[in-house]
Amino acid sequence: MNTRVPGRLALALALCALLSSACGGSSSSPTGSTGSGSSGSSTCGGVAVGPLGCTRGMMTGTVAGVTFNGGVPIGGATYTPVAAVPALGLPALDFIVIQGTSADLTSLTITARAKVGTASLGAGVIDPETRQPTSNNASLATRANGAATGQWNTNILGGTGTVTITTVSTTAATGSYSFTMVPQAGSGATGNRVVDGTFTVTF
Repeated sequence: MNTRVPGRLALALALCALLSSACGGSSSSPTGSTGSGSSGSSTCGGVAVGPLGCTRGMMTGTVAGVTFNGGVPIGGATYTPVAAVPALGLPALDFIVIQGTSADLTSLTITARAKVGTASLGAGVIDPETRQPTSNNASLATRANGAATGQWNTNILGGTGTVTITTVSTTAATGSYSFTMVPQAGSGATGNRVVDGTFTVTF
């Protein structure tokens, strides 16, 4: 799903992306899903993913050394244009949000500027174009028996990492990521989580 944002809100919305978790989508992906699998999960190409499937693509990699296959369903990937504000010296700040969920309901959400290249994220990282704290961020959430059991983050408050956008347009994106994520206080999470992998999604 693509939405046009007034230029004067560009910086505010880019920073608000820090709080994003998942947004709507509108186009279809060549990767299909079925309703099979255990615990209400679906399968995509023979791989078990979250119960909503992988209509918008896949996120694959590892979480703390364990294989992660996250299906990106309808509503799990968006591209949002944010117009440049020349009077403030701000470039276009278009960004993407993608969320993949695995069969055990672990979900990984990444928000990143829609710009080809490798960008850092984490505590103290400044976007070299905006000269403001980066809006790139990531969160990992785990669940058991339907209840949240922990959340880890890499954002302006903690953690380190990079996200690489290999290709991006208003309809699709591919790339990779590597994070050391820190536990969110009060979430039940303990210790850091090392997360890495790749993504292929449509919007």
